[in-house]
Amino acid sequence: MKTIRSLFVLSGLCIIILLSGCNKEEDSNPVAPTNKFVGSWKSETPILVKIKTDFCTGTMIDVATIMWDVNWVVTETQDPNIMDIKMNYTSSNFTIINSECTTGAGYAPEPQPMYMKGYVTDNTLSVEYLGEEIFSVDYTTMKKMRGELRYNYCYVYCQEIYTDDNNFSITYY
Repeated sequence: MKTIRSLFVLSGLCIIILLSGCNKEEDSNPVAPTNKFVGSWKSETPILVKIKTDFCTGTMIDVATIMWDVNWVVTETQDPNIMDIKMNYTSSNFTIINSECTTGAGYAPEPQPMYMKGYVTDNTLSVEYLGEEIFSVDYTTMKKMRGELRYNYCYVYCQEIYTDDNNFSITYY
């Protein structure tokens, strides 16, 4: 009887130990800061994008607006603080807004998709495109990001693509 009771207690202890065991892999691999961004993001409504070029006057001035429907696909990298971002957009309603631009605006549409890098530090996400920071946001909720998108480059003509502050808004879906 004592042997059966000891065997029963020992079996119970083994089951408890197995069920409450610690996962060493989980302890040595804490959740990466970028994991909260991984997935698909999109604009809920078209985003008003403004365009400056030096095409019309030789100096950088506002020349046009365009609407973008934006999609981001965010994936993790080997570095827990860096993520890859692939952005696609659909554009509509391109409008020249500067009367000095009688032969066009000099706008060269962006290549698709745009490949960007995201860097997470503390509570800030910074996004770089072509080595330039184009978007930065302090995040408190992980279902929506809102801020200003801004970048520029020169080929034949120079152009700057930008949104007003908090007009670049994407939501996790």
